[in-house]
Amino acid sequence: MINDKPVPGVKTDTRPHPAGKKGATISLQEVADRAFKARMSPRLRAWATQQLAQCGVSDGTRKKKAQCLLDAYRKKVPYVADPVMGEFMAHPEQTLCLDDGGLCIVGGDCDDASITLAAAMMSIGIPAQIVGCSFKPPTDVPTHVYMAFQDENDRWVQMDGTTKFPVGQITPHAKEFWVEPGAASRDKGEGDFVGMSGPGKGAGNLDGAPRAPRMLDLLYPGIR
Repeated sequence: MINDKPVPGVKTDTRPHPAGKKGATISLQEVADRAFKARMSPRLRAWATQQLAQCGVSDGTRKKKAQCLLDAYRKKVPYVADPVMGEFMAHPEQTLCLDDGGLCIVGGDCDDASITLAAAMMSIGIPAQIVGCSFKPPTDVPTHVYMAFQDENDRWVQMDGTTKFPVGQITPHAKEFWVEPGAASRDKGEGDFVGMSGPGKGAGNLDGAPRAPRMLDLLYPGIR
């Protein structure tokens, strides 16, 4: 059992992790599941859209958007290996240090890169998949992971945040293992909802004067 001082404001999931094919399979599914959940992060969506605006590709092709996010990720997050004999996966907000005053992990491995990039692409409406790969026998055990996104022609374009390759180019390998984030939700036809609220109490007009309540505010006080 792993015992550690809790990190304020962070939910930590700790459990034993098997070695070999079983552990690798679990890891791939974890990456896909965590990327799918993180796609709804307001902070991650804000980061992604801000990067696109800075690159001037907000209305560009999906490949241009992907290259922009890939470059921004590499510029901000250096490669750092997992703990010894451990599998460690952070939330994109922690990897990119998006939570002001919160947990900031300046680095990540291929799992973290794949989670963050796949989630970022999905956060702006671009489907993504998680891709594991093996380089040498036993080829049924994936030893590396990256992601892929769907372009406007329904082709899957791969990219790897832990290399220097541009979008569409990856390291040669022997075998691939594809996992679709949110496959169960897609089959059920169930999505997710996030609604952002405004400043709340004390909000006023641009000149600083208190704003008179509107009927919409009275009926739906939590929606701005």
